[in-house]
Amino acid sequence: MNHHVHVTVRLADGGSVLLRPLSGGEVSVVETVFEGLSSQSRRRRFLVPMPRLPGGHRRALADVDGERHVAWVALVDGVPVGICRYVRTSPDAAELAFEVVDAHQGRGIGSALVDAVTTVARANGITWLEATVEPGNAASEALLTRAGVRLVSVDGLLEGGGEPRPVRWSSPVNPRAVLALAAAPAAQPASSSSTAAATSSSWRSEPCLATS
Repeated sequence: MNHHVHVTVRLADGGSVLLRPLSGGEVSVVETVFEGLSSQSRRRRFLVPMPRLPGGHRRALADVDGERHVAWVALVDGVPVGICRYVRTSPDAAELAFEVVDAHQGRGIGSALVDAVTTVARANGITWLEATVEPGNAASEALLTRAGVRLVSVDGLLEGGGEPRPVRWSSPVNPRAVLALAAAPAAQPASSSSTAAATSSSWRSEPCLATS
């Protein structure tokens, strides 16, 4: 049976996180991340109170295809702790969204996920990213700025867009490893406790794919 391969990312606090593409139909991963979100984090992610994730939402969030709808998951000790995704809104534009469980917020996992997904987006021909967040969600605003999205106030929310930025030289995410994994044949969904082989994130000794 095939297993997922991961991109290993070293975090500033000394820990590490594994990143990989979400496979189509991995509803259990979507559910695990949702369950790790507080009520405030759920509202900020979905922009409405979301005490439970309806079945239709679960299926839609797991309905990825690697092109129109791309999502990457972050795992710590084999447990899904965050997801970032883009969904095309036109041939060259896409909406960006992400969430990290409360227990692991503030560690740089969101930044790593955004760097991975925007790297894939650029490679897939996305030249414009869009996003909507609640005012006062400083962490998400910072991540969207990192991705190249400029936000303005619209009807009580912050909305905006921008060209996806290349991964910074200072990023712990290896863009070549991300693109290699994104291009690999889809693996069978692995269990959340799977210990798959890791792709090295040591990339600064060679010319990087792109710099800011």
